[in-house]
Amino acid sequence: MLRLPVLVLPLLAGLLSASASAGPPIARFQSVLGNFDVLLDPSATPNSVTNFSAYANRGAYDSTIIHRSTTYDPTGIQIVQGGGFELVGNTIESVATDPPIPLEAGVANARGTLAMARTGEPNSATSQWYFNVQSNPGLDFNYAVFGRVIGTGMSVVDAIGQVTVYNASQALGAAFGELPLLADSLSTQNLVLINSVRVAPFAITNITRTADMTELRWTALSANTPVRVERTADLAGEPWTTIASNNTTGAFTDTNAPARGAYYRIVTE
Repeated sequence: MLRLPVLVLPLLAGLLSASASAGPPIARFQSVLGNFDVLLDPSATPNSVTNFSAYANRGAYDSTIIHRSTTYDPTGIQIVQGGGFELVGNTIESVATDPPIPLEAGVANARGTLAMARTGEPNSATSQWYFNVQSNPGLDFNYAVFGRVIGTGMSVVDAIGQVTVYNASQALGAAFGELPLLADSLSTQNLVLINSVRVAPFAITNITRTADMTELRWTALSANTPVRVERTADLAGEPWTTIASNNTTGAFTDTNAPARGAYYRIVTE
């Protein structure tokens, strides 16, 4: 279970609203095979998170493809890679890149992690990234792992990893020698498309009290990242009580809010 920090917000009796409680950055992936979320780690890899977020939030990853998958070979690394090529009409074009960033290796390439791809030069990462479908310890200390899939999002990454791989290098170039295709035909409708990626802080965005009810709103995540709403009246020692679970709506109304006020937190399930 992964708990997302900094999502504790007090509500005092009579308080009508409160400002957002900033939380950790979340990358929200929308793909042709489903949507999922990635918790980014700016404390361990600040340059990688900033770099990735800049590409994502200017739309550079919109309509990009998973251009490489190595999962067909059980003896090698198990990754799916994207961020380098976009679909423009019926043409595959390279994503325009910013200057390369320094390597921030150190976090393990465990199953479900997101890392920056690069060339043979350590400080060469630009727009491309990959997901570790299985743990790949052979990549440790050589690539910057800067995030981890949360909730049940690995079901989507696994589905991407199960797509059949073809050698399309003769038709498209050397970068497409391990191209996953949804059907045995090199057409745009068979590409594994990433529709969009956006990065935003996971935060409680609004909290409103009316009579004996409290309405909470937070950054909406994907259906693959259900959350649990918990409440306590005293941070000093009273235990947290679950008041809602398996919530994917981004909102909850507490109809039994304590009259003297309470603290709330949002936790991934």
